Amino acid sequence: MVYLKLIYVCAFVMQSIPRTVELDEKTRTNLIQWPVVEIETLRINSTDLGGTTIDTGSVLPLPLRRATQLDIEATFHLDTSAIAAVNEADVGYNCSTSGGAANRGALGPFGLLVLADGALKEQTAVYFYVSRGLDGGLQTHFCQDESRSSLAQDVVKRVVGFTVPVLDGEDLSLRVLVDHSIVESFAMGGRSTATSRVYPTEAIYAAAGVYLFNNATGAAVTMEKLVVHEMDDSYNQIFTADDASAAL
Repeated sequence: MVYLKLIYVCAFVMQSIPRTVELDEKTRTNLIQWPVVEIETLRINSTDLGGTTIDTGSVLPLPLRRATQLDIEATFHLDTSAIAAVNEADVGYNCSTSGGAANRGALGPFGLLVLADGALKEQTAVYFYVSRGLDGGLQTHFCQDESRSSLAQDVVKRVVGFTVPVLDGEDLSLRVLVDHSIVESFAMGGRSTATSRVYPTEAIYAAAGVYLFNNATGAAVTMEKLVVHEMDDSYNQIFTADDASAAL
C-alpha cells in the first residue's frame, strides 16, 4: 500500500490556508484535510470556555477581545438521553436546501456564529445538524451558512455543506479559522471542510463577535472543549528585521 500525504494551497476564487491531505485511517473512506501545523504559531491570547452548556433555542456571546482573526477549537456533546428520545425520522435534510441555521429540528442545528454583529443582523453560521433516518440510524450534517453573512445585496450568499462520518464514541468536533473576510471550517478532524468569502458591513473590526447557538428543539449541547485563539498576522511572524535589512 502506498501512503500519500500532500500539502497544497487552494486557489479557486480565493486562496485558503495551506492544508495537509491524508487518508483517514479510522474510516478508510475519507481524505483528511487539515491546516498545516505552522498556522498554530500565529496563535496569541487564548481563551478557554469549555464546559458551557447551551440550552435549546439559546444564543450565547463569547467574551473575546477581538473576533476578526481567530482559530477556534470546539467539541460538542449532545445529550444522549435526548438523542434516544427522538424517534421520528427526519429524512431529506440537505445543507443547501433546508433553510440554513434558522431551520430547527430535534437535534440541530447548533454551532458557532462568527463575524456576527451585536444585533445578529450579520452572522456566518458554522454548525452541525443531526437527523434520524428511517432505519433509526443517525446522520450528521456539517454546514456553513452565508445567507446572513452580509447586509449587502450584491454578493453571493449560500449555504454549503455535506454529511460527515461520525464513529461510535466520537463527539462532534469543529475547527474554525476566521481571517477577516475568510471563514474556513474543518469538521471531525478534517473529514469535511467548508470555505467562505463573506462581506460583512456591520460585523467588522471591534463590532465583530462570536456566539454559540443551539437551535435544536429537543437536545441541549455541552461544549466539552471550546478554546478560542486570537491569531497574529502572518507577516509579523515571517518578515523579520534581518529580512528588512536584506531588502534595502
